[in-house]
Amino acid sequence: MTALSSLFRIPHVMLWLILYAMSIGFPADAQADETGEYTLKAAFLYNFAIFTSWPIAPADNFNLCIYGKDPFNQDLDSLMRKKSINERKIIIHRINSPDQLNQCQLVFISRTEIGNLASIIVLLKDKPVLTIADSPGVSEQGVVLNMNVKDEKVTFEANLTMARKAGLNLSSQLLRLATEVHQ
Repeated sequence: MTALSSLFRIPHVMLWLILYAMSIGFPADAQADETGEYTLKAAFLYNFAIFTSWPIAPADNFNLCIYGKDPFNQDLDSLMRKKSINERKIIIHRINSPDQLNQCQLVFISRTEIGNLASIIVLLKDKPVLTIADSPGVSEQGVVLNMNVKDEKVTFEANLTMARKAGLNLSSQLLRLATEVHQ
């Protein structure tokens, strides 16, 4: 199989996984609800990375960073253990200092850090970093992808302007699934 044919096969599988993940809900129990929600959101992080192109690929590793309190527990580690992004091993970093954000290709901004969002956006301005959060209204504030829960399903919105400023290319397949695209 050629690299090109492999490239076209993988996104269709991932697209199916995203569609499947969006079509299932999670339990109404608050504790189980949050656990199930973040298990699903961990899968979304992986799929977001698969459907994004960076202008410069680092040598060996893809650095996925959680900034602030980690809501994923071990779900993210379990999911990413045998995965890769464009043949690069995924390394998960849990960071609490903004100085470490430059090492990341993808940053999930925890709800505990949303109060510092403006300074995070300024720090990462024009850098090839995919910013992702799950807090209301943060796409309008500069986060590239923001996950929401609506009718017990995880959805997301995209800020295409910020993605372009960062030099990131979000796949049209991904953008079609967004509930809203800010341009």
